[in-house]
Order: sequence, then structure tokens, then C-alpha cells
Amino acid sequence: MKSKSKKQESSKSAAMLLPKIERKSRTAEVLDALVKMIEAADLQVGDTLPSETLLADQLGVGRSTIREALNRWEGLGLVRRRRGSGTYITANIKSSKGLGSTTTKLEAEGLLRILDVRRTLENEVVRRAAQNISDNQTEKMRAAYKKMERLVNEGMRWREADHEFHAVIYEASGNTMFGRVIRDVDDAFHASKVSNSPFEDPVFGFRSVPLHENLCEAIANRDPAAAIAAITTILDLVEQEVRSVSET
Repeated sequence: MKSKSKKQESSKSAAMLLPKIERKSRTAEVLDALVKMIEAADLQVGDTLPSETLLADQLGVGRSTIREALNRWEGLGLVRRRRGSGTYITANIKSSKGLGSTTTKLEAEGLLRILDVRRTLENEVVRRAAQNISDNQTEKMRAAYKKMERLVNEGMRWREADHEFHAVIYEASGNTMFGRVIRDVDDAFHASKVSNSPFEDPVFGFRSVPLHENLCEAIANRDPAAAIAAITTILDLVEQEVRSVSET
């Protein structure tokens, strides 16, 4: 375990490994540079990154660019920022060794962490929804699914309809806090993605849409076991797609 003073020295010397960033608006370049710095300095989980000021000076960018980059990493669960204390590494950060970009690889790992959380929450949500759903909520859920299905078939934006569908299920569970927690986690991830992210492509995730019909009918039929099986299948498919995207 490194002492606090040694950690600070290591953090400062790590910044010296950074090259200047020529295109100052490219947050992705900043993130790539930070990954290389972390590897070169052998910074580990629990270590602190150099200060925003030091990073900005060394890279030749504004502090706002550094702040945006670190906010995105925080949304991916890679770092934790503590006011007055610094930015701590909370996950292994390594450059991509395959064909995919480092940024996409880190986004994928962040999304996989979110899916891991969602599995636990969603299983309980759909179980409760299948036990408690009312006739009115069943109608709303089916209508939301039909809307999502129609938008996908017409090649239109469908993610908000997906949120509407799941919102009915969260309501039917009897505790809308489930939905709030899941939505907050998802929002943090989406806010963390850089421009042109493959996970922003409208095609990403759409293969799971038809599977939502099984979830819809399982809950409508008040079958908790079938509902859990359906949400598990959906999340399994999304996980497969995340891994596939990160490897291309």
C-alpha cells in the first residue's frame, strides 16, 4: 500500500508522461492520453490522478475539457471524484489490445457494469410487476410495447418508447424508485459516451425489441418465473451485443 505522500508524488510524475493535445476540443483524445499515462505510470485502483490543473497544463487543453473527460469516466464507473480530495481510479483502466478502440472498450466495460446492476434490479421489478399489475397497467404496457415495435419497424427513434414500456413495469412493481435508480444509472452512462459512439447508433440494441413481447405477456399473465426468464433473455442479448461491438 502506497503512503499518501508517495501517492501524490506518483500522481504528479505521472502527468509528466502526457503529450500535448493539438486538437483541444477532442475529449476522446484526452481520454486516450490518460489511458496511456495510467499504463505508463502503472497507476492502480485506489490511486489518484493528477489534478485537473496539472492535466490541463500538461495536455495543453482547458480545464473544462479535462472536467468533461473525467465526468465521462465517472459515468462509466472508472473513477470516483471527491471534492477537495481528488479523482480516484475505481476500475482497471487499460488500452485496447484488439481491433476495437480504447474508448469503445472502456464504454463497453461501463455498460457491462450497468447491465450487471440491472440484472439484480430488473429481476425483482418484473417479479413484483407480474404479481401486482392491474388491468389498466396491463393495457398501458401492451400499448407501450406496440408503440416501440411500430417505431422500430418504421426505422424511427425507439429508445424513449422503450423507457415508456419499462416505466409502466416499474409502476406495476409498486415501487417506482426501482425505475428512478435504473434510469439514473442509464443516464449516467449515456452522458459519458463520446461523439460517434457505436452505442449511440439507433441500430444498437434493437434486436432485443421483439423479445420484449415475451416479457410483456409474461407480466400480463401474472407469471413471475416467465417474466424473470424473459428479462434475463433480453439482458443476455444486450450483453452479447455490447461484447460484439467492443471487439470490432
